[in-house]
Amino acid sequence: MDTLGDSFGRLSTDAQEFVPGSRFGQNQQQPTDFSASQQSHAARYQAQSGLNATGVKEFVPGKAWSSGIQNEPSFDGSVSSSHQNQQAGGSTGFHSNNANSFKSEAENVRLSHQGIATVPAAPTPPPLPSFRALHSMTLSDTLWLYYRDLALEAHRQMEPGDPRHNAVPLPYGNAYCLSENKGSSRSSFGYPSDTFQATSREDGNLYCVRRFDNVRCVSPRIAITVMEKWNSVPSVQEHPGVVPFYRCFVAQRAVFFVHQYIPGARTLRERLEGPLLETVAWSAIVQLISAVRAVHTNNMAVRALQLNHILSNTDATGSRLRLRLNCLGVLDALEFEARKTAVELQGQDIRDLGRIILSITTGSEVNQTTDNEQFARCEAFLAQNYSRDLHGLTMTLIKSARPPSILEVSRAVAQRALDEQDAAYVTLDKTETALSSEYESGRAIRLMLKLAFVNERPEFGPNRRWSQSGDCYVLSLFRDFVFHQADGNGNPVMDLGHVTTALNKLDTQDEEKIALSSRDGKSLMVVSYADVARCLDSAYSELCQGAVRASSLLY
Repeated sequence: MDTLGDSFGRLSTDAQEFVPGSRFGQNQQQPTDFSASQQSHAARYQAQSGLNATGVKEFVPGKAWSSGIQNEPSFDGSVSSSHQNQQAGGSTGFHSNNANSFKSEAENVRLSHQGIATVPAAPTPPPLPSFRALHSMTLSDTLWLYYRDLALEAHRQMEPGDPRHNAVPLPYGNAYCLSENKGSSRSSFGYPSDTFQATSREDGNLYCVRRFDNVRCVSPRIAITVMEKWNSVPSVQEHPGVVPFYRCFVAQRAVFFVHQYIPGARTLRERLEGPLLETVAWSAIVQLISAVRAVHTNNMAVRALQLNHILSNTDATGSRLRLRLNCLGVLDALEFEARKTAVELQGQDIRDLGRIILSITTGSEVNQTTDNEQFARCEAFLAQNYSRDLHGLTMTLIKSARPPSILEVSRAVAQRALDEQDAAYVTLDKTETALSSEYESGRAIRLMLKLAFVNERPEFGPNRRWSQSGDCYVLSLFRDFVFHQADGNGNPVMDLGHVTTALNKLDTQDEEKIALSSRDGKSLMVVSYADVARCLDSAYSELCQGAVRASSLLY
């Protein structure tokens, strides 16, 4: 205690008064009324510690500095006499038959003001733990790596001198070619094509742009007709199992189709490395049926149910398979003059859906050109390794002379759809947990950005010392309190728990008081986190009011 008193004795007692909105360095005296016993006690404490308590000021926004010693509350005579008996050597125990529990509490407060240790009158429950694991306030490493890889993939670009930039239409830039071959290759739609990941100069979003060359049957009128047909059905465009189709236009003697870009997506043909487990297969089937149902109920057809036209994603752990129908609207434009009825096209979708199911359960691609011998082997494998329900559904979709409607297929898999719904809710709960962690990080970064805008700003208009006066001076001291902690030897203390706790209390405007000291030790003030929050809001608002609009800057 002597060492602690000596260290306090070296602190300066010339603390200045701080009033928000005014210059730092104005002193105001507050009248203080002490009783004789309180004054003698304060004198003894000052003699022991060497600290003039009346020189340390407490910061209250909008008020003058108040003394660190407050007037004691007056209690009734019973408490005073009890305290006098204790000072005279009487018993310090507490009796359970007190007339008023407030008297015991008041006596504890009075004794604590006199520097005498007290014992609570009743057992106190242990405090709840106030710590949190740091990783609970951010994304897990697995999710962080997963989203980092998606971001890296979304920001890929071709080299500036790559001649394939000329194949991208003018509304789009920062392109990256997604086609396997460097030159235009013939696609499954029968025309030379290239696929690009590109950023729109109109809205800044990423899109998948497909270019088809040597197409003479698509005119601008046909392109607009097909685009309006799909864009007029929000239930299809917003369906989670469908890649939205946005634009179709003719330019550079080619036809372009613009769909949403899905980072990290691969075609089902690329991802299929063998037969899927039955639970995974049922999940994929339910997703495909749901997407096809959304299209068919609007009197349209998919016309792209092939392994290389279905996009697949997995979650961060790789345990969930997500499928989306892609390339919608392409054949509607390329074969606009075919004049096939919607019933015929929907029946073909049902058969193609059965072939997709047979492909993912056997691990080998089955399509309309598959010979009968290979088809028979795939059917035998399906019957031997999967349930009768799955085998019966697949063969019904492929072999029926009159394919069932998508509504009939949906009723057949209703029980499996409930399982898929349960799994989707589990995934949603995990996503919300990860999102709550990012909320914690978002609160901290907003506070640090505001502090960075204010602290150490060299000038603010004509005021060259704006960041070292008024509310900004408190923020400078708070910055040192949070980020510049050091031990007795001047070594930095890297305590993330202290930083996190301080920022959380600042964000919630906690009334807890802290002592802020200048770097030279000549200024010492007592403020609450709520006071610092009000200073930060005031200083940041002042900056925003005097800021220059970004549109007026010339780069």
